[in-house]
This record gives sequence, structure tokens and C-alpha cells, in this order.
Amino acid sequence: MVETSLTAVLRERASLQPDDTAFTFVDYEQDWDGVAESVTWPQLYRQVCTIAEQLKLSLSPGDRAVILAPQGLDYVLAFLGALHAGVIAVPLSVPLGGVSDERVDSVIRDASPTAVLTTSSVVKSVASYFETEGGEFSAPLIEIDLLKQETPSRSAGDDPIEGAIAYLQYTSGSTRNPAGVMITHENLQTNYEQLIAGYFADRDGIPPFDSTLVSWLPLYHDMGLVLGVCAPILGGYSSVLMSPVAFLQRPARWMHLLASYSSAFSAAPNFAFELAARKTSDEDMAGFDLGNVHTILSGSERYTWPR
Repeated sequence: MVETSLTAVLRERASLQPDDTAFTFVDYEQDWDGVAESVTWPQLYRQVCTIAEQLKLSLSPGDRAVILAPQGLDYVLAFLGALHAGVIAVPLSVPLGGVSDERVDSVIRDASPTAVLTTSSVVKSVASYFETEGGEFSAPLIEIDLLKQETPSRSAGDDPIEGAIAYLQYTSGSTRNPAGVMITHENLQTNYEQLIAGYFADRDGIPPFDSTLVSWLPLYHDMGLVLGVCAPILGGYSSVLMSPVAFLQRPARWMHLLASYSSAFSAAPNFAFELAARKTSDEDMAGFDLGNVHTILSGSERYTWPR
């Protein structure tokens, strides 16, 4: 058995940190200034168990389920619920029509998923997407936000065997067709240890007890998923998420969230720093202090020196 599977650690967080906030999603679509929704570790674990229990009614361990859901807590629940049920998650973005859907098309053909995990807010558009594909895909569409409303009868999910695949992370496909990389729970633990060692080298790789991860990175990309979802569970600190669109609309939102939490840390591609500097005014930052921000890493694309 894997002693440090992601959902086994989540179970421990629910027991040892019952009052701590696990995840917060700030929704800027509902309100320009943002509406925050949070879950504690016990609340998160109960919802994950509920979803896993429901998934096991129609899916078997080792089945693949693609996630086509908007950025938010339901995406986190879909991912963790699949893992807890022994289902191999395949994180993807919601098809919007256009060039970006080519990656979704390619991944779905390659992964041959048994189910699609989505939400009631986008299920119609997801269904329409598959209809336009000629009806070749017949796997059920499962609305995660409806599953979590069920009452769990047990803590569904067994600890995975050593080397079991947790999820498939597909490459961007910028140079060729996206390729699925098999990620195990052991891979996640190693990735986390390397990540935290880099962030907190000044503390021997140990995050401050009040650390908060702030991220707008898409959860279907490797850096966004590991940094925004997996690492906070393994490290036991809070994760504050927003959508990439919300950041692009107003980069100051990223700065505001960083300033709102103690020992905040984050990461972003190189372009985000230039965009934030160019589109964030002194007026935007009035009353906000970034003095408590610990580290912001730059990654996922080539770094360019400011001119």
C-alpha cells in the first residue's frame, strides 16, 4: 500500500486540523470584487468521500475519467473524488469552441475515458461539444456538484497499491500531439518535497505554520494542479484560488490576494509578471502591502529580463 497517498493525507488533515481552512475559491464572475467560498479540511474530506462513493457505483478502479469543469472548488472535488475512488483522473479545460478544443479532442481520443466529470453550470455546453464530435463518445456526464449533495454512508476509497497511477497529466501539445504522463502518488510526494525545498530553502524546506498558497494558474495544467491542489494537502496549508480569466481581466486581483494573507507564496509564468506590472497602478495597490509575501516563483516558460 502507498503510505502517503494524497487522499490518505487528506484524511489525516481532516482529523488533525479540524478547524483550519483547506481551500478558498474567489469567484470574480459573481462579483467584480470577488465572492469567496471556503471549505475546512473535514468538510473537504467528507465531500470527497461522498463523491468517491457515488463514482464507485458506476466506475471501477483503473477507469479513466476526464474532468471538464470550470476553475473552482468543484474541480478540486472532482479530482480528489476520482483519486479516492481509485479512478484515474484526466484534468482538462472546458471546451469553449475554437483552437483550444484541439487539445481536448486529442486527449479524449487518446485517454478513452469511461466518464466525464463536470458541473451543472457547464454540462449543457459539454454535452453539446460531444454532440458536435459526431456522437462517437458515449461515456456518461457526471455532475460533481450534484454528487456532493448526497449523504455518505461510509468513507469510500481504499489506499492505492504502490505504483498505482493517480492521474494522467497531458502535455501542452504545442510541438506535437499531447502525451499522457502517468503520475503516481509517489511522484506527487517527490514533486512536493522538491517544490517546497525550493520555496522555503531559507527554512530548510519547512513552510511557516501560517503559510497560504495563492494561485490563479489553471488546474488542468501541471503547475496549477500540483501547486494549487496537491501540495497544500501534502503540506497542510491553505490554498486560495482564482481563475486565470479573473487574473487576465485584472492582474491586481492576484496582488490583492497575496497581500491579504500572511506568509503568502505563489508562482506564475514569466508573462504574468510583466502583465501585472503594466496593468496594475499605484491606485490599484493603495492600502495593500506585499511585505508578508514570502516567495513568488517564475516557471513554465522562458524567462526574459525586463528592458
